[in-house]
This record gives sequence, structure tokens and C-alpha cells, in this order.
Amino acid sequence: MFQIGSIVMHPSAGVCNIEDIREEKLTERKRTYYIMHPVSDNNSTTTIYVPVDTDKVHLRKLMGKDEIIDIIKHSTTEKIEWIDNTNLRKAAYSEILHSDNTSRIIALITVLHTKKERTVEAGKKFSAFDEKILHDAEKKIHQEFSHALSMQEEEIPKFIITQLSTDLV
Repeated sequence: MFQIGSIVMHPSAGVCNIEDIREEKLTERKRTYYIMHPVSDNNSTTTIYVPVDTDKVHLRKLMGKDEIIDIIKHSTTEKIEWIDNTNLRKAAYSEILHSDNTSRIIALITVLHTKKERTVEAGKKFSAFDEKILHDAEKKIHQEFSHALSMQEEEIPKFIITQLSTDLV
């Protein structure tokens, strides 16, 4: 169980601060909830209620630096291919994005960046859906890594590339 003040990773909201733990009657029965706000929401306008006893929403503590480095290096072993069929690609890539598998999300970002570069070089436009998946995946990774490593989000891509290139040497 997390405590008030814990910083956790929420699967869709990203890095959140647990500001309270209390009983609420939001449905038919009273339950104990984590009451949290995304750290990226400076105005704290978004309040998230997660039942303490739920199996549906997986909250986890943020990773440490060594764990992040291991995951970055492991991402090179993930086999994610470009899927030509748009509907199949949407389903597969959305599933990866909404998973808690950080190394697969990093591998997905790599695949999308590679495809985007090739598409732009060919004088074509990268699809809006693929751009959104790329943006959402980067946001998820950059937000957690920057918070866990006490770095600015803008510094995270360079950090990841550095970790990947040290693995190749």
C-alpha cells in the first residue's frame, strides 16, 4: 500500500502524487481510495480516484536509475516490427502504449521514429495516428524518467541515446 505523498506511475495519467487516502462512496459501496493528481498538471485540476483494493488499475512506484538503464538496454532486444495494415497497427501499438512494459514502449518509440524519418525523407506525411502514438509514448517515458532521474523532460531523449550507444561500444 502506498502512503500520502508517494509518487506513483498511473497507467494512463502518468506520474502522480498521492495527496490523500480516504473512504468515499463513489459507487454503491464505500471504499478506500487513493486520491491523486498528475504531477504534470500544475493547477491540480485533474483529480484521480483509484480504489486501494482494485486489480483493474495497476499503480507502481517509479523506477530507479539502475532499473531505468537496464530497461533502456533491454529495449534493444524487443522485437517490434512496423505493421503495414493500419487497423492492425493501431490495435497492436495502442496495446503496447497502454501496457506497463517500459522496454517495449521504448522499442515502439524507436520503430515509430525510424518510420517517421523514412516517410518524411520520401516526401510523404506521417499519419496523425502514428504521430499521436509516438507523442503519447514519449510523454509517458519522458515524464517518468525525468521525475525519477531529476532531469528535465527535454534531456531524456539524449539520456536514452547515450545509454543505447554505450551498450554498442
